[in-house]
Formats: sequence, structure tokens, C-alpha cells
Amino acid sequence: MRIYTIAIIPLLIALITLTSCDEPDSYSAISDNMKSELREWAGILARYWVLPPGDSLCPGKPENSELLSLIQSCESNPEAWAYLYSCIADTIAILEPPSPACQH
Repeated sequence: MRIYTIAIIPLLIALITLTSCDEPDSYSAISDNMKSELREWAGILARYWVLPPGDSLCPGKPENSELLSLIQSCESNPEAWAYLYSCIADTIAILEPPSPACQH
């Protein structure tokens, strides 16, 4: 009986530890509303940084107050930075590259 107790306790601890961990890239600490806001910001920032000025899809430069608000949102939840970066990378990946005539 004692050997079963000794074997079961580490097994239970391992099981609890494994099931309590979040799946990588699940971003479960971020609310759905914040995810939506971060995806919107990712689209704005990615297009602003990548698309040439004058392009119909290129947004205007974000206001400093808007950027400070975004920074404060991400500072309150550090996982938000990773999610924002991931969304920016995804957005850049799907943007069409500029025509060769625009490249210098």
C-alpha cells in the first residue's frame, strides 16, 4: 500500500501541473474584446509601416495619445504584447508587396 501512495503522489502532481498549463499561443489571459482591439491596431500599424504613403489602404499616422493608450493596455497585460506582435506579423505576411516600380 505504501508503494502505491509513493507512486501516486508524484503522478498526481505531474498530472495537475500538466493540465494547469495553457496551450502555447492560446493567449487565454487576454479578453475577447482586447483581442479584437489588438487585431484592429495590428492592421493599422502593419499597413502604416509597410504600405507606401498615398496608397489607398495606407492609414494616416496614429496619434501619440492613441499609441499611449495602446501601450498602457499592453502594459497592464504583458501577454498582449505577444498577441499584438503576432497579429502584426500575420498582417504583414498577407499584404501584397509593392510593385517593382516602387522599389528603390
